[in-house]
Amino acid sequence: MDKVARMLVAGRRRYARAAKDFPLAHALFALATFVAVCGKVLAETPDTKLDFARQFDMGAGRKLFLECRGAAPAGYPTVVLISGYYGSSDTWTEREALELSPLAVGPAVLPGLARENRVCAYDRPGTLRAMADAPLTDRSTPVAQPRTVRDLVSELHGLLSAAQVPTPYVLVGHSLGGLIALLYARTYSSDVRGIVFVDALSPTLPIQLGALWPLYLRLLTPPLQDHPVPSLRKPESERVDIDASIDQVRQALPLPPMPLAVLTRSEPTQFPSLPAGITGAAIDTAFVNAQRYFVELVRTTPQVFATGSGHNIQESQPDLVINATRLVISRAAADSTNNR
Repeated sequence: MDKVARMLVAGRRRYARAAKDFPLAHALFALATFVAVCGKVLAETPDTKLDFARQFDMGAGRKLFLECRGAAPAGYPTVVLISGYYGSSDTWTEREALELSPLAVGPAVLPGLARENRVCAYDRPGTLRAMADAPLTDRSTPVAQPRTVRDLVSELHGLLSAAQVPTPYVLVGHSLGGLIALLYARTYSSDVRGIVFVDALSPTLPIQLGALWPLYLRLLTPPLQDHPVPSLRKPESERVDIDASIDQVRQALPLPPMPLAVLTRSEPTQFPSLPAGITGAAIDTAFVNAQRYFVELVRTTPQVFATGSGHNIQESQPDLVINATRLVISRAAADSTNNR
C-alpha cells in the first residue's frame, strides 16, 4: 500500500472513531429489501452530459453546492435527497464511505438512483463532510446560525430554482431532512409528487418523549463549547431551532394526497454518554413510535423496518432506500398518468 493510500485509510478510520464518539453524527455518517417495484423497468441510459457538481449563486454573496446526476424519462419526477442534522450531501454519494458499514449493499443512494432517474443532493451550510476529522463543508457559504426548518425549506427552494432543477420532485429526507421534506411539500405542494421518510424526525416526537424532550434536545443540540465533534464547536456549524421548526410544521397547510414510504430503523442507537434522567431505550422507543405520524399522513403508505439498521439507513442499506424511492416514483408516475 503506497503512502497516499495509507493516509486515506487512516483518515477514514479517524473519521469512523469520531463518528462513534458522537451517536448523532454516527447516525448521519457511519459511512458506511424492500419489495420489488411493480411496473415497467426503466431502460433509459442516463446522459452523463447532464451531470454536474458545482456551486450556485444565491445572491448576497452566498453560494450553495448542488450535485445532480442521471436523466428521468418523460413524465417522471426529479429525486431530491435531503440529509439529516449536520449531514452534507456526502451521506448520499460516497461509495467508499459505505465500506465503514459492513451491511451496505450496492452503490450509494445518489449514483444508484441516477441509473434510472434524475437525482440531486446538496450541502446545507455548516454541515459535515465525510472525510478525515469530519470538517465543515467549504462548498456552501456559511450563514448565521441557528435557523429553522422554514429557513431551510426556503433555501432549498431557492437553490432548486437557481439551478433550474425541473419539477415535479420526489423528496427523500433522512432524520431532520424528513422534517424539511414534509414542510417543503406542504409549502410548495404543486412541485412535489411524493416523499420517502428515512428514519425521519417526527413532529410528534416531543409528545412521545414527554418530560424527557428537553433532555433529548440537549443531546441533539448541545452548547457549542461542549459538542463532542470538534468541527461542530464553530459558530458557523449547523444549528437548528427544533422546537420552533416543529411548530412551523404543525401550523403548515395539510399535505395533499401523494405516494409516501416510511423506512424505520430496527437497531438501538449507541450513546457513549447521556444526560442524567434519560436512557437510550427511551429515546429509541419514542422515536420509532413517532414514525406512525408519517405512516398515517396518507392511506396506503408502507412502513418498512430496516432489519439490522440503525438510524443511518441510507448508509447501512442504501439498496433499501433506492427501492423505496423507486416505488414512490412508480406510484407518482402512475397517479400522473391516471389524472390526465
